[in-house]
Amino acid sequence: MPHVSIRHWPRTFTDAEKADLVAALTDTITKGFGCPPGAVSIAVEAVERSRWIAEVHVPELQERAHLLWKPPNYSEPVPTEGTS
Repeated sequence: MPHVSIRHWPRTFTDAEKADLVAALTDTITKGFGCPPGAVSIAVEAVERSRWIAEVHVPELQERAHLLWKPPNYSEPVPTEGTS
C-alpha cells in the first residue's frame, strides 16, 4: 500500500547501508500507516546534480509544494561529493 520514492544526488551505497535504510524506512512507514512490512515498497533513484533543478526541484518541490510534509532547507550546508 504505501510506496516511498526517494530521489537523491548520486552516491554509492553498500549492501549494508541499503539494508539499514530499507529496514528503518519500512519500520517508520509500517508504524505510521498501520500496515504490514510486506505492503511497503521503496524505490531509490539517483539524479545527477546537473539535472536536479529540472527533474526534481521544479516538478516535485515547486509545482507540488502542497504535498510536501517537509520541504527542503537549501540554506543548510549541502554535503560535497564524497561526503555524506
